[in-house]
Amino acid sequence: MMHIRNWMALGHDVVAAAIAWYLAYWLRFNTDIPQYNVPNMLGTMLWIVPLQAAIFFGSGMYRGMWRYASVPDLQRIAIAVGLSTLAIALVLLMLPPQEPPVPRSVILLDPMLLILILGGSRLGYRVWKERRPRNVLDSPGKPVVVLGAGDAAADLLKNLARAGDWRVLGLFDDDPTKRGRQIHGVKVLGPLEELVTLVPRLGVDRAIIAMPSASHPSRRRALEICRSAGVQALTVPSYQDLMSGKATVSQVRNIELDDLLGRDPVLLDEDGLEEWIRGRSILVTGDGGSIGSELCRQIARFEPARLVLYEHSEFALYRLEQEFAERHPQIRLNCVLGDVKNAARVAEAFTAHRPQIVFHAAAYKHLPLARSGRLVHRRQEVVKPRQVRQCLARPL
Repeated sequence: MMHIRNWMALGHDVVAAAIAWYLAYWLRFNTDIPQYNVPNMLGTMLWIVPLQAAIFFGSGMYRGMWRYASVPDLQRIAIAVGLSTLAIALVLLMLPPQEPPVPRSVILLDPMLLILILGGSRLGYRVWKERRPRNVLDSPGKPVVVLGAGDAAADLLKNLARAGDWRVLGLFDDDPTKRGRQIHGVKVLGPLEELVTLVPRLGVDRAIIAMPSASHPSRRRALEICRSAGVQALTVPSYQDLMSGKATVSQVRNIELDDLLGRDPVLLDEDGLEEWIRGRSILVTGDGGSIGSELCRQIARFEPARLVLYEHSEFALYRLEQEFAERHPQIRLNCVLGDVKNAARVAEAFTAHRPQIVFHAAAYKHLPLARSGRLVHRRQEVVKPRQVRQCLARPL
């Protein structure tokens, strides 16, 4: 069911279609439409505008919001207008010849004018809704500088301008090609080291490190420069949090220990992993743990033929099975309740499901507790590689 605003948008587009058709005639005849062409123009408008409206409605043009109109919305408009132009041409071919006929130049001018009107009105509405000054130099917030002049810094400036909590006085970046250039009206003042000399002139006491994808040594160096300059260092969320959607770049926070001690993100060979996993039978042990469950979610992205979950916790296994039934119903899932220390149970699972790839994620992770002797379990036989080979060699 469409919202009232969507109906208003449809009404606007109907009026725009009528105006575009009139303007196409007006331009075709050099701003002076002959009287004998007026009835033809109005008569064709009576069926062309409803036809265009029906195509606009069916093409999904009214699923978005004008306030957030962007390139995908313009693409939908162009596709819908293109389809309507083809439909108009086909109908005109099937109709009996008219006197005077519809000029071919009108059929070419109409879609260009219509795209201009529909796209321009949406862009104008967005500009009007976002008429708040976008330049963070004019914000009444606290003065701050930003270390980094990449995509994260650009997103940060845009979000800070909307919030109005910070007034960004400059950017610092080691890339010499960015020096002296501007992002959202904020100038790149120089490399990171110049922060020490420029802080007294700028009068700032805080700096935001907007380098989420940089290496940890680079971020530690930025922190040391902030300390040398005598300013408080803030940072944006980590690269992993931004990619997973757990946080946005505007969520500025204090530096934490993990920001200094963490490891650089490992870039995986996505194509190679997909070729290795797609269509194969995969077995994962320890699926109920944080590492094992996330491993299963990542494997599911590459569409294995079968995913076998081997876990000793019934509740954890049930919870993961329910999650996959909801999010990945297309994946054939087999749940096996068992302990990896039980050789017979592991052999049974290998014989029944014949996995081609095994990810072993079952382990104790609270090592101080295990070393203290408080974590006691009965010693069982560990599965030997020879037993695994024997299981896989058995015929189905």
